[in-house]
Amino acid sequence: MTTYLPQNDPEPQKRLDWLQRNRAEYEFDLNYLSPLSLLKNLPQRENFSSKYISERLLASSELPANTLAVRLRSLWDPLDELQDYEDFFPVLPKPKTLKTYQTDDSFCEQRLCGVNPMVLRSINEISPKTLESLQTKFGSSLNLRQELDKGNMYVADYTKLSFVQGGTYERGKSYLPKPKALFCWRSSGYSDRGQLVPVGIQLTLENGKTTNIITPLDNPLTWFKAKICVQIADGNHHEMSSHLCRTHLVMEPFAVATARQLASNHPLGLLLRPHFQFMLANNDLARKRLINRGGYVDDLLGGTLQESLQIVKNSYEEWSFDGSAFPTEIKNRGMDDPKRLPHYPYRDDGMLVWNALKKFVSNYLKIYYKTPQDISNDRELQAWAQELASPQGGKIKGMRDRIETVDQLIDIVTTIIFTCGPQHAAVNFPQYEYMAFVPNMPLAAYQQLTEDLSIADEKSLMSFLPPPKQAADQLTILYILSAYRYDRLGYYDNDFSDPKAQAVVEQFKQDLNAVERQIDLNNKSRLVPYIYLKPYLIPNSISI
Repeated sequence: MTTYLPQNDPEPQKRLDWLQRNRAEYEFDLNYLSPLSLLKNLPQRENFSSKYISERLLASSELPANTLAVRLRSLWDPLDELQDYEDFFPVLPKPKTLKTYQTDDSFCEQRLCGVNPMVLRSINEISPKTLESLQTKFGSSLNLRQELDKGNMYVADYTKLSFVQGGTYERGKSYLPKPKALFCWRSSGYSDRGQLVPVGIQLTLENGKTTNIITPLDNPLTWFKAKICVQIADGNHHEMSSHLCRTHLVMEPFAVATARQLASNHPLGLLLRPHFQFMLANNDLARKRLINRGGYVDDLLGGTLQESLQIVKNSYEEWSFDGSAFPTEIKNRGMDDPKRLPHYPYRDDGMLVWNALKKFVSNYLKIYYKTPQDISNDRELQAWAQELASPQGGKIKGMRDRIETVDQLIDIVTTIIFTCGPQHAAVNFPQYEYMAFVPNMPLAAYQQLTEDLSIADEKSLMSFLPPPKQAADQLTILYILSAYRYDRLGYYDNDFSDPKAQAVVEQFKQDLNAVERQIDLNNKSRLVPYIYLKPYLIPNSISI
């Protein structure tokens, strides 16, 4: 297939006919989960291939035996202690987190390189009451005012989830804690690099009241329970905001508009389509199996199905496309300066991948767009941008409705591909490691919080954690979601026919290999190796 911009195509009618057929098949649905714009009906051509189905089934082949063994065990052996959750892995590999999850080191590392490294942000002020209370507890061991002034204080704030009142399961109610956790970067620590340490956790109760701040100096079981509350909130935020909303659903309109407005031989369409492969089919499957009534979200998360979907809507209201570019998002949270925060693997590895990707996108687009007129005269490109920004189309906030320069287009396309590939990989594939072993990150609490978080023993803690069925179901769905990778970033099923484009793709692969080597080097000095942005483990698309 010869690549043409529309203004140069010798067969314009053939091109238009192809687009008109697509526009009949690909329609926006503005009502299913408003204010998001999604796909109305899945076209046949977007279905999973036989290769995809067979490989995905093979990747999950150990799950049925594991599930059967867990079910037989749970019939005669109730969950009496935390160690009992280890028995949920008779066949599947045990996550490494199982050995470290109770430690403060693990708790802090998960803010920086866990399944949801998207919440922590820098702060330079704390309420006087909170500051005084914490300072009294820590005494001379930690000068909070000094640390604030140095820019060393951070917060993971989940209080925006306060509208969630809790859901139900077959034996009663489930709950979602709404914590705010404070952290401090200390310059002395692991390998003289420093480390993030926890300072305190405060929870908002169902009645709107807040608990006293719990610190690492309190009773160990009470402190552990407070950390579990943070993990539950983080799990819900991860699944509905960082994962579902800000990768799967915000990218769906881009796939629809690309099908509707960019012809099959348009250079941008050729570049983007591998990065949308199977995404629409997976999103359609999610609506039928995950976020449906009685589905996994309804069954496992802390709120009702409607409350969980409201997390999605609220997340989308706060999201904008221009603010979601990787370097911008990091900067907006005050997490961009390696001198202030030397250890942030998600940022450091992500920037390596982002830079390689932006170079590739730039080199590719400049093959076809040599002058500003090439951009302005590309009617398909302009229709694509206009439809994405339109309230009747993609409804993408922060999306330009007209593209004037190739640099603007490079920024847009880099953000799209990064979100579909690296960003989705960073929030999807760590799920098994950090969430399959339920005590590390339960998806709901099963006992209502009170102002007094103190607990007498481990047995009373067990009533707070998920019962056997919920634990088994959480393991099952997270294994399914993270066990299979369809392809590899920069490796395309159908090679580009243009020799210039092929050369750019080959250079991209070499650049990604260099990124791979640098990440391996980075991991040698890390407490926990961060593998989820290693290029060979990043698929091209949201294909699972």
